[in-house]
Amino acid sequence: MKVHTKEYDDAVVISLTSEMMLGYEAQDFHEAIISSLEKNKKTIVIDLSNLKYISSWGLGILIHGYTTVTNQEGNFVLAAVPEFVHDSLKKTKLDTVFTKFDSVEDALKS
Repeated sequence: MKVHTKEYDDAVVISLTSEMMLGYEAQDFHEAIISSLEKNKKTIVIDLSNLKYISSWGLGILIHGYTTVTNQEGNFVLAAVPEFVHDSLKKTKLDTVFTKFDSVEDALKS
């Protein structure tokens, strides 16, 4: 999994690119979140548009990211969520936890 960040005034977009989000790649993702919070970026947008598969470990990575950000009084949102990820979130009832937007642009406007 490749993790790319793009900074905005008070937000950062973390884009995940991978055939699979399994879990062992969590370190880069968490480092991107921590670095963003240290720079006082209060809105963390996770761009999932280039993700092809997510496992339960991958869902755990998102949960950990959500907890890390919200414990620092930040806003953790998902953008461009592929249908298969949405289905996994719905099956696990996590769709009620995460705020989701159709696009990164919509998430940044929120």
